[in-house]
Amino acid sequence: MGGGAGWLQDPLPLPLPPDRPVDADAEADWRGVRERVIAVLEAEDLARGRAPSRYPVFEPALTAGEIAEAEAQCGVALPGGYRSFLAQVGAGGPGPELRLTSLRRVGGRWGWVWDTFSDHLCILDPGGPFTETADWAGQQAAALRAAGYEPGPPDEDDGYLADYRKAFGGRAGEEAWYRQRERGAVRISSNGCGMTSWLVAVGPHPGELRHRDCGVNPAFRPQADAHGNRHTFHTWYLEWLERRESQAAAPQPDPPSGRCC
Repeated sequence: MGGGAGWLQDPLPLPLPPDRPVDADAEADWRGVRERVIAVLEAEDLARGRAPSRYPVFEPALTAGEIAEAEAQCGVALPGGYRSFLAQVGAGGPGPELRLTSLRRVGGRWGWVWDTFSDHLCILDPGGPFTETADWAGQQAAALRAAGYEPGPPDEDDGYLADYRKAFGGRAGEEAWYRQRERGAVRISSNGCGMTSWLVAVGPHPGELRHRDCGVNPAFRPQADAHGNRHTFHTWYLEWLERRESQAAAPQPDPPSGRCC
């Protein structure tokens, strides 16, 4: 995956500055962003000779009442930059690196939809703070011991997943393990090839992004800009947009002549 957006190689190597607000995105300004995204997508379609999509670029923005209802059901206030995005830009649409998940109400229940044409909801679990990678092994062991099960050494790839299956019963144990790992965060986008980005909603770092590689038990790594500063939803999205705008404005190579040498 190219471009300036990235993720740090070690779990949480950057301490928060002491004067940083708890929600650094609280005053995020999204004016003009929706129009800029639509314009760059139109420019890309034109450069590639594609017809414009017949589908709306963004899902409709949410009202203050809808956002409040979603937060009440989730049991937690959404990070400020993401909340203002929902209100000013849209409930879903293009974003790093492929597309954002969409916040929707399906059957009276709010959740995040991964596939644009699906009604399967991913629900935010607010039952505890998001667990950073450095703390994950210890939290698994503590949960197992609290259930009266003494874990063995963790698997190099899967952590204590096998122990969860034994302690909590097959499928139920597996579901408990995944639920505990993803607690306090929202899967916010796809980065391709099974990689995803997660928006932290509960804990000491609300509004920050975590990159998750493919696999059963990969690390959640803080996403950072080219200068090593941790991304919030606002800075992460704007960096992606600015990169797309730069690429769209760059001279395009001449099409191949079609002749053989």
